[in-house]
Amino acid sequence: MKALQLQGINQLVPVTLPVPIPKADEVLIRTMATTICTSDLHDIKSNPFGIKLPGVLGHEGAGIVVRCGAAVKQFSEGMHVAVHPVVPCGYCVECQRGFGHLCLNMGHLGIDRGGTFAEYFVQRSDRVKALPDHISFPLGALLEPVANCLQAISRAGDIKGKVVFVVGDGPFGNIIARLALRAGAARVMVAGKEPFRLGMIPGAEVVDSNPVASVDVAILAVSAADAFYSCMAALRKRGRLVVFSLLKDAVPVDLFDLHISELEIVGCCNDEDKIEESLACLQDPVLNLSELITHRVPFENWEEAFYLARDRHDKALKVAITFN
Repeated sequence: MKALQLQGINQLVPVTLPVPIPKADEVLIRTMATTICTSDLHDIKSNPFGIKLPGVLGHEGAGIVVRCGAAVKQFSEGMHVAVHPVVPCGYCVECQRGFGHLCLNMGHLGIDRGGTFAEYFVQRSDRVKALPDHISFPLGALLEPVANCLQAISRAGDIKGKVVFVVGDGPFGNIIARLALRAGAARVMVAGKEPFRLGMIPGAEVVDSNPVASVDVAILAVSAADAFYSCMAALRKRGRLVVFSLLKDAVPVDLFDLHISELEIVGCCNDEDKIEESLACLQDPVLNLSELITHRVPFENWEEAFYLARDRHDKALKVAITFN
């Protein structure tokens, strides 16, 4: 099968590999669409998660079931499916506490196992979701990123009637802003750098200057220290910051201000079983999440796809790689 393999920093290479064989509890999927995540770009540039190389990247995928392991009963050949890339062990202390998304032995497509930038991939059956026929494969590939964004809304608390500030105009910032409006926020403000991307968030208020001490919830949706400080400065008393996008390097926090203002900072990593809600969101005509996919690029033109996702924020938002 054809695949894209990371062989070193900034060395994503097309290769030919054997088609994987599913284990008893796994499903073999023929990839029909896979979307490029910002984290894929980080993996290529610096490999922050320490992926053992060489390895096939990609974790946002949808396709057609080709074969099922002996223990898999809920899927059959020809079914349309999407996947969640996170594979909790089910046995560690965090899984036993109900926090499978924070599993101590977590598996993940594109990190410790073959990813979706390939003609075929396997995934454990409990992390596979059947897709209705009317959902396109590129849209279905957004199942997990939308679930992650739903986790950001969950970590924000009850935002109905509240003021929300989203910093970041990429795909995640866009989805989070839409979901905040869906959750009943009275006002959603978004800050970013690209007019094209900022113009693709219906119902949100694009701000040129960041709010100060006036929002209930700020959501960090870009990996930048200055954005973190913009979020902190925007919070009113008892405001909450949701750290959705990771910052690898430490940033100083004014604990005096946090104390006297009773501010909260919460993390947001993966999602707590939001797959069903995510599937509902993919079918919600008001959210209209399909418009996030600005480009569908055939696998043969994969270099163009990564160029668009990496360098053309002035014309691209979410880029899907498609397979015949």
